[in-house]
Amino acid sequence: QQQRPWRVRLIDLARVLEALRSEFELAADAAVPTARLGEDLGLDSIDAVALVTRLEQETGLLLKEERLLGLRTVQDVADVVFELQGQQRA
Repeated sequence: QQQRPWRVRLIDLARVLEALRSEFELAADAAVPTARLGEDLGLDSIDAVALVTRLEQETGLLLKEERLLGLRTVQDVADVVFELQGQQRA
């Protein structure tokens, strides 16, 4: 059974949120889709490497750190994961 795109997007967003919350010990109400990675969550480039590593382990995807460096919000990260999973499925 093929999952609907919106459901896959929600699963990807949930993965990113969980990775952020557990990796950086963020409160549930802090790690939300609209949260800005640097300004709101206080993540820096070293944290970005940790997030990339965590998401690669959980998804099996190869995430290029350079691509994630330009992302600003939690939703941006989830969108990249969704896009890469779509390329992998194609």
